[in-house]
Amino acid sequence: MRNRQITTGAATATAILVAALVGACSAPGPDPDVSTTTAVSPSRASTPTPSLDPTIAAAQAAILRAYQGYWDAKVAAFSDPTKDPGPELETFAVDKAFADVASSVFTFRGSGIQVTGEPILHPSVAEIVTGSEGSAKIVDCVDGTNWQPIYTATGKSAAAPGQEPRLVTTSTAYFYVDHWTIRTSNVDRNEPC
Repeated sequence: MRNRQITTGAATATAILVAALVGACSAPGPDPDVSTTTAVSPSRASTPTPSLDPTIAAAQAAILRAYQGYWDAKVAAFSDPTKDPGPELETFAVDKAFADVASSVFTFRGSGIQVTGEPILHPSVAEIVTGSEGSAKIVDCVDGTNWQPIYTATGKSAAAPGQEPRLVTTSTAYFYVDHWTIRTSNVDRNEPC
């Protein structure tokens, strides 16, 4: 009888442990639209993450909105390079980021190229400095598998042969006048992700 009680007790303890593990595995994770400002290394994965300062969290959300706005404007401009970039690009891009998109539009126009589809973005924000001269760094693995250049007249691919479709892109965000903007956005064609 004592063995049966121990077995029953062990089975109950095992069931509780399995339920706890299953609950931990199915617990909701962090919001995929909000990234933390520091990377978690495998050795630190088991330690709880400190909560994000509300000012940093608000800046991070605004930076990600500006980054998405920049990409939306860039995709729209590249999809029809016969038109000049719209006012959305001016809202979300300044300096080199704006000049690079405008320059690409004119190059595509002259070459008879348009870019079809949309990229998939995976941005994370780091190095946030808030205030009137705020800045931040955005690192992204841009997946251009379904965002490809074609010759408008023929529909044939205009992509460089052998180019990786997923590349690391590093951008800088700056607080400009009264909102966050993207100042630079550089693709590392030698760093697939």
